[in-house]
Amino acid sequence: MTSKERVLAAINHIQPDRVPIDLRFVPEAMQKLKDNLGFSEKDVWDWIKQDVVTVRPTFPNPASENRYADPTIEISEEGYYLDIYRVPFKEVKTGFQTYLEVAGEPPLQNYQTLDELKSFPWPTTAPWDYSTIPSALEANKDKATWARSRGCFTTAQMMRGMDTFLTDLALNPDFACCILDHIMAFVMDDARRTLEAGEGKYTFCEYNDDVASQRSMMMSPDMWREFIKPRTASFCDLVHSYGVKVKYHSCGSIYAVIPDLIEIGVDILNPIQPLATDMDPFRLKSEFGDRLCFHGGIDIQELLPNASEQEVHRQVRKMIDIVGKEGGYIMAGSHTIQADADVDNLIAMVEEARGYSYSHAASPKRG
Repeated sequence: MTSKERVLAAINHIQPDRVPIDLRFVPEAMQKLKDNLGFSEKDVWDWIKQDVVTVRPTFPNPASENRYADPTIEISEEGYYLDIYRVPFKEVKTGFQTYLEVAGEPPLQNYQTLDELKSFPWPTTAPWDYSTIPSALEANKDKATWARSRGCFTTAQMMRGMDTFLTDLALNPDFACCILDHIMAFVMDDARRTLEAGEGKYTFCEYNDDVASQRSMMMSPDMWREFIKPRTASFCDLVHSYGVKVKYHSCGSIYAVIPDLIEIGVDILNPIQPLATDMDPFRLKSEFGDRLCFHGGIDIQELLPNASEQEVHRQVRKMIDIVGKEGGYIMAGSHTIQADADVDNLIAMVEEARGYSYSHAASPKRG
């Protein structure tokens, strides 16, 4: 099977030759692998047998290559990195990696009226270059390819402040919906232009919208169904109209709305955070595995940083055997793999996944 055939088989609940692999690493984690294996980054991806590559439009002349999820368009006087929604982020250095987190004053924090919202400099797709997409897809025609979009809730709460936006949803829904709709205008146009340029060659498109914490959803399921579900459904309908699958991303405990996600057409659920409440991947497979493909599930919180290599081998094989039975599983971390992951555990994870076929004809080998 080619990578694209392997991923499509899994999404369509057909047993592939081996589990599809779609790993993501922070730069420091990738560097650990390069140093340990003595490989270039390209050689690392070849060794992993990565099946999925990102193909996105380009944003010309960002203010910095340092970015959160969308390009940085400005660096403020305070040194914050402003994204296309003018949300400020700051650089944080830990003992083992550097990352960006939300900082400063949310750009819509002091807005009070619909007219003020209309005057905000909302992003448009005008600066983006979609012309490179066809050649990038052709160059990766044997790989599964994907594009991504940020979701309306995550962006809205960053623009307004979490507590303030949740209050808006409860007490000032017209104001909240105006914010959501402005965000969705960009998300939908970006997805439309991306998929048009792709001419049906994309494998899936991601909708990325964190609506949950480790323990529960950030709002009631009913509130999610009223305000977020219809907008997510419109995105799913758009993507499906181009013959492309939908991958839905939300960290945390989203068990309560998984049936709703299935109802609106989500094909792939990510990242399956196994330590979050009610997100045990084996339970999810038994309840929803005939209707969803699961993407993720390899725990980055405890397993990869702290377990033994043998435990990693056992857990990855269990995921492949049970969650991947009759298709329906793409192996990935329960989020982007962080630099606190033990490098020998990273190697064990990859060895198990790339070397274990569903026919059990191959056994994992390092090399």
